[in-house]
Amino acid sequence: MPPPTADETRARILKEAERLFRHYGYSKTTVADIADACAMSSANVYRFFASKLEIVEAICNLIISGLEAELHKIAITDEPASVRLTRFIEHIARHTAETYIQEKKVHDMVVVAMEEHWGAIERHLQAREVMLAGIIASGIEAGEFKPQNPARAASCVDFALVGFCHPVVAAQCCDDLETPAPAEMAEFLLRALKA
Repeated sequence: MPPPTADETRARILKEAERLFRHYGYSKTTVADIADACAMSSANVYRFFASKLEIVEAICNLIISGLEAELHKIAITDEPASVRLTRFIEHIARHTAETYIQEKKVHDMVVVAMEEHWGAIERHLQAREVMLAGIIASGIEAGEFKPQNPARAASCVDFALVGFCHPVVAAQCCDDLETPAPAEMAEFLLRALKA
């Protein structure tokens, strides 16, 4: 059997690291733990990743890219803009609840990523606003939404969604009966956007 390729080894390191982070948490997992799980030396792990932070950023990027792919599918459908925006908001809220609230260790990792402004998070925030702006622009073009600057409107919508997107805020609000449901928030935002 041929030795694994560099890409296969990187993928194996990320898979084991993610498993360990989900089980023990980001802060309690060391590069030595990851190396042991991969049956290799720490020095070998460092051949593929310069630091533990680089490993975590790569995992964070994988999680976020999966979310972005799903949001992109919603954003580009032929449905009316109001339907796409509602589905977009509901998907973000569901993803946050499932990934960040129910999986405490992932939640902790994403909080660190947000607090330290990791590149994966910054790229995700920009991509999300671009998708929202696209939905809003198509709604304006169809006469569904009033004429306005789509990018600015997307920033406002995105800011209003902090309770569904930011893992700390979402975790604090999840048991609060006064917190609006995703569909309720979507309806509120659509009223502000509609012509």
